[in-house]
Amino acid sequence: MGAPRLLLGAASLFWGGLVGHPLVGLGIAVVVEARHWTPVRWNFGETAFRNAWNASVLLIGLAALLAWLDGNGLLALARTVVWLPLLLLPLQFVQSYGISRSMPLSTFSMFVRKRKKHAATYGLPFRDVRFCFDHAFLAAILISSSIGRFANDTPLFLPGAAVLLFWALSRQWRAAGRLVPLTALAMAVLGIAGAYLGERAIDSLEDRFTRGSRGSGSDYMLQTQTAIGTFEEVKQSPEIIWRIRHLEGPLPTHLRLASYNSYRNAAWTARRPPEVNSISDDFRELTLGSDPELPVRLAAINVDEAAATAAGLPAFELRGATPGRGLLPVPPGAGSLFDLDADAVERNSLGSLRIFPKNPVARFAVRWNREFNTAEPPWEDTHQDGRPMVPDLYVPASEKEDIAVVAREIGLAEGTLAEKVRKLRSHFLRNFTYTRYLDRTRPRRGKRQRTNFVGIFLRETRAGHCEYFATATTLLLREVGIPARYCIGFSGGTTSRDRKTAVIRGTNAHAWCTAWDEERQRWITVDLTPPNWLESDRLDRPIWQPLADRWQILREDLLIWRSQPGNLAITLAIIAVPLGVGGYLIGRRLWRSRQRLDPVSQRRRVSDESLLTPLTELEKPASRILGPRPPHLPLATWLVGLEGHLSPAAPLLEALQLHERIRFDPAPAEAGLRERLEESARQLLEEIKRGPTPDSRRK
Repeated sequence: MGAPRLLLGAASLFWGGLVGHPLVGLGIAVVVEARHWTPVRWNFGETAFRNAWNASVLLIGLAALLAWLDGNGLLALARTVVWLPLLLLPLQFVQSYGISRSMPLSTFSMFVRKRKKHAATYGLPFRDVRFCFDHAFLAAILISSSIGRFANDTPLFLPGAAVLLFWALSRQWRAAGRLVPLTALAMAVLGIAGAYLGERAIDSLEDRFTRGSRGSGSDYMLQTQTAIGTFEEVKQSPEIIWRIRHLEGPLPTHLRLASYNSYRNAAWTARRPPEVNSISDDFRELTLGSDPELPVRLAAINVDEAAATAAGLPAFELRGATPGRGLLPVPPGAGSLFDLDADAVERNSLGSLRIFPKNPVARFAVRWNREFNTAEPPWEDTHQDGRPMVPDLYVPASEKEDIAVVAREIGLAEGTLAEKVRKLRSHFLRNFTYTRYLDRTRPRRGKRQRTNFVGIFLRETRAGHCEYFATATTLLLREVGIPARYCIGFSGGTTSRDRKTAVIRGTNAHAWCTAWDEERQRWITVDLTPPNWLESDRLDRPIWQPLADRWQILREDLLIWRSQPGNLAITLAIIAVPLGVGGYLIGRRLWRSRQRLDPVSQRRRVSDESLLTPLTELEKPASRILGPRPPHLPLATWLVGLEGHLSPAAPLLEALQLHERIRFDPAPAEAGLRERLEESARQLLEEIKRGPTPDSRRK
């Protein structure tokens, strides 16, 4: 039995509103509901069903490919599912406008088609299951709506989906002669709960992949949770994150994503200056010119615009995919950006850059100098107890004792900044080991339960990854009066033989310290992680990584090419021309093969209520007594075999006559005829469930 009138149309409008494409939803609604107002039909056979399924599969594959090319490949599935109602429209069209109100299951399975052909060749019995695609189309609409752009933002999603489900389920029970509103409502609630949980799961995966795969989501700008204190392997992806192309001068050794100045419980936070109301307000928009080739000044202090944008500075180009609001990796001494195609660029007081890109793959060039600053100098703030303090000098109480002991042991208080850094570097190289495998149980130091993981690293384990070394360096320098901050970003990378290009992978993600040089009034990079950490970049790459790299580079370059002026029109033409030609050929063939049904024939052959009668509900329970119905045997003729298994009072003969009259009489059915058949079918179903009578068993 098909969907009731207006249900699929209402569901299509519902989908269009939730995904943000109401006109597309309106178009789908017109297509699926116009069947009730037009006599035009086509005599679609199994070949037409298979062709429609192949067309939908082709459209789904094309949509998935475009979604995968147009950004994060991990979200291509969700982006494709959103468009399922439009992608499955060919199948729904042949279902809605075909003379037959059902399609065989063999439409979707090559194995079922082979079994059917084998049975026909050797004269074997075969039962081809048939169903109406309306219900599958409704399910696709609801699933797509649950992950729509506005599904989370509007309270109408769950009530709307519940109404649509109840509408569909109540029709099925009414056709079977027993309307059970509570059961229908319960199933609708279960369906809504499943859609809600699926929606939340997809949101969680999207949040995890957009932040975890690139490490530059919006929350990442304000706080970063380190792996300090977590005793398990620190895993990094070998995926290419950024590509560097040399333009002029040397390439930088470090690309910074973000800086942080407040440490607590293994997490670093960006603490705002006191004159800024909130952390998010600390990001201030930089001035972008109308021409993307014009430079955007980044240097914060002691550098005028002419010096920061000078053409003779070292320069390089970066290419890489970015989230909707991502952090840009730039050298700590970045002076300016140019050749940047973005809606906006923002910078906070700690020197982190946030980009609002126009395209899924960002491309920009950087001019830099080691003497430049993109971050503001240390500032004074107020402690929780009201005492003045400098955030870049603060050491948390949980680590204070151990940090002070280590600083005294290596004599860190004496000497200049350069001498202090040399002492720390020598101490770490002689006594510490780099490792990403921390599999031992967390040590217990007496009865203390404080989270002094850095102290344990410095005085007991003396082994860890870059987050340990960077955090320890920052806190040790603060202990001896040097303002310091914790930085994350990338370092190392694979450079080509001609040293013109370099590749930055997830395995190049790194953490280090930046210290304030009071004499020169600038921040300097202090990276004391043992240099052997770069060997993990090569060890973590799978065998197929070169092939994945080539495909990723091709995809990103294609997206960059597409975003250039004039190339988008070429891309649309490449896609639209084959689809237009195919649509024209299919439309011409449909126009030539159309049929117009007269009103009586249309009511007899198209109406949902005339193709199926309540007697068809007896086929499944009757098969337990009579065995499967042969494909060539009409239902009424087959049910005659029940006569010897039922009581003499069973209304079998009356039910068969009513079924034949409703099913095949071209004249409209009399009022109350279907209700009489529903009552007879109900009595027969009860007889079948009770089993054969004693008289019939003796027979």
